[in-house]
Amino acid sequence: MSRTRLILGGLALLALGACTSTPTSPSGRPTSPPEAAKYNAQLAIEYMRKGDLAVAREKIDRALTQDPNSVSVQMTAGLLYDRLNDEKKADEHYAAALRLKPDDPEMQNNYGGYLCRRGKTAEGEKLLLKAANDPVYRTPEVAITNAGVCMRNAGRLDEADRYFRHALSIRPRFGDALLQLADLDFQRGTKASNDEASALIKRYLAVLAAPGPEILWLGVRVERARGDKATADAYARRLKSEYPQAEQTRALLASER
Repeated sequence: MSRTRLILGGLALLALGACTSTPTSPSGRPTSPPEAAKYNAQLAIEYMRKGDLAVAREKIDRALTQDPNSVSVQMTAGLLYDRLNDEKKADEHYAAALRLKPDDPEMQNNYGGYLCRRGKTAEGEKLLLKAANDPVYRTPEVAITNAGVCMRNAGRLDEADRYFRHALSIRPRFGDALLQLADLDFQRGTKASNDEASALIKRYLAVLAAPGPEILWLGVRVERARGDKATADAYARRLKSEYPQAEQTRALLASER
C-alpha cells in the first residue's frame, strides 16, 4: 500500500467514549451546559461508530455551542471533521483541544497523527515524539508506531522501519507495529524481506486471538510471493470464512479469478 493509516481514530474514539459519562438529573437530562456538551459529544462518538456522520455532526455542533472549552468536545469535533475531510475545521478543533491541554500526550498523539495525514510530516513527527517521550504516557508504542506510519507515508522507509522496531522493543506483542513492519517488509519485495514479513505475521497470529482481515490478506500475498501455497491457502480460507464481506476478501476473490 502506498499510504497507510495511523492508529488514531479508533483509539481516540474509545478513549473519548470512556471519559464522557455524563451526570444527569432524575429526569435523565444533563444538569448543566458542560454536562449536556459531554452528553452530545458521546452521542456524536456513537453515531461516528455507526457511520452516521450527518447526525454525528449535528450532535458535535450542538456540543460546541454548549461548552467550547471542553477538551473532549474539541477533540471529538476534530475527529469528526477529519472523517468528513473538512481540513479547515478539523485543524481548528484539533488545535483547540491541544491549546486547552497542551501537555497531554493523547492530544499530542492525535493532533500529530492528523498533521501527518495532511502531509505536515515534520510538525506531526515532532508532536508524536513529544507524546512518546512523556514519562506519564502509558502507551508510547502507539505514538512511535504512528511516527513510523508518518515516515512511511512520506516515503522515508528506513526511518519508518526504525520507528516500528522501536515500538516493538517497548511492546513486543503490539499488533499494529507488527502489521506495519510486516507490510513494510513485503513492500521491499526481496526474498529476505518476504521471509521476515512471514515471520512477523506468524508472530502476530500467535499473540492476537482475533486477527483482522488486513493481516490475513497480507499473509496471503506474502506467502504467495514466497511460493508457500499451503500457508497462503490457509490464510485465504480464514479470510473468506471470518470476514466474508471485507474489502480484503473482495480483493482476494478478484485475485483468484
